[in-house]
Amino acid sequence: MKSSKKSSLKILVAALAVMTVISGCGSSGKTEKSAANIKYPTKSVNLIVPYAAGGSSDLSARPYADELNNILKQPFVVVNKPGAGGGVGAAEVARAKGDGYTLLNASIGNVTIIPYTSNVGYDYKSFKAVAQVTDIPLALAVRADSPIKTVNDYIEYAKANPGKLRYGSPGAGNIQHVTFEGWSKKLGIKLTHMPYAGANPAMAALLGGHIESTFTGLTEAMPHYKSGAVRIIAITAANRVSLVDVPTFKEQGHDLLAGLWYGVLAPASTPDAVINILAESLKKAYDSPKVQDSWHKLFLIPEYLGPKEFEAKIKKQAEENHQILKDIGMAKN
Repeated sequence: MKSSKKSSLKILVAALAVMTVISGCGSSGKTEKSAANIKYPTKSVNLIVPYAAGGSSDLSARPYADELNNILKQPFVVVNKPGAGGGVGAAEVARAKGDGYTLLNASIGNVTIIPYTSNVGYDYKSFKAVAQVTDIPLALAVRADSPIKTVNDYIEYAKANPGKLRYGSPGAGNIQHVTFEGWSKKLGIKLTHMPYAGANPAMAALLGGHIESTFTGLTEAMPHYKSGAVRIIAITAANRVSLVDVPTFKEQGHDLLAGLWYGVLAPASTPDAVINILAESLKKAYDSPKVQDSWHKLFLIPEYLGPKEFEAKIKKQAEENHQILKDIGMAKN
């Protein structure tokens, strides 16, 4: 009887061991197969640029899209979907199937600001980060004949003339407006915001003497700085950049760090295996001398962040910008 019980116990233990091995192998094998043998891409990929052709968002995307064509052997097609300050194109990607065939050339504005000012139907959690590719500092510029030469000159003028110092931006609720309003409120200075339909109209207003300053992307300010028409007082980078010999806000004693970054996002349901393929391929495209040269000619500053770092940056900035929007009364109810 004892022998029979022992035999039955041995058989049961052996059977359980075999089932465990089979179960483990099946699970592990499936995971490894999905990660290692995934075939992506097998057709063309749409890269949505949520702004009109010819702008900095569009120009930032085309060099790396062309290079991805060569790296992944499938067309990466830039599709311009402007509207609602970038919200129309971003919303389309947020709603898209998470298969890696619809991607967003995102910017700080359409991911960390627009969702809190407009009913666009998405927020930063609607996406998975692939990689950041460029980060452009913002620049405070005045006309070359302005008596204002430093950030402290600017602040002193604003304090002496409350509300009379006008600054232009590419539009209400964008990163330039939100950043500068948050900074001026901390300092307790009263400025007058003049929103325009883009960075170029704002710069034209400055050059025409209709406003005293503009807060814009360094990319848009550079041609006029090089021509001698404007003076860039400061930039919002952590350190000076090679494109221009201008001190940062930080160097002048002011903690103002911001940037107009561009990067790739995918719908939140996109598998990690696809995100990894895209991130690795985008890094190769980023490192290409051809892509780097294209960006430098456009005054775009290359700065790569992988998925985890980019995701953390987006989360932090979304929370910060949401708070600023609340403080200045622009957050939606």
